[in-house]
Amino acid sequence: MRCAACGARLAPSGARIEVNGAHEHPFMNPSGLRFDVACFSVAPGCMPEGERSSVWTWFPGRAWQVALCKGCGSHVGWSFHADNLSLFHGLVRARIVG
Repeated sequence: MRCAACGARLAPSGARIEVNGAHEHPFMNPSGLRFDVACFSVAPGCMPEGERSSVWTWFPGRAWQVALCKGCGSHVGWSFHADNLSLFHGLVRARIVG
């Protein structure tokens, strides 16, 4: 999977996972913006930005953190953390290709 903005590699296709019974999930943020999020076990082409938060999390029991493309800095999704060792990435379908 690659960043739609710059083409940098974000996550291997083989890292696709199901979370809560599905690989992709439609969500709405508090501002009313819709995001279709695809889940990946790893996304080495992403870098975290900002603090983790459990406010308005889309996956109960998991704190979220913004994920940026390492290549261009575009916001490509979020990482979701249950603890320091358990995480997955939710990448915005419209911001990735592959």
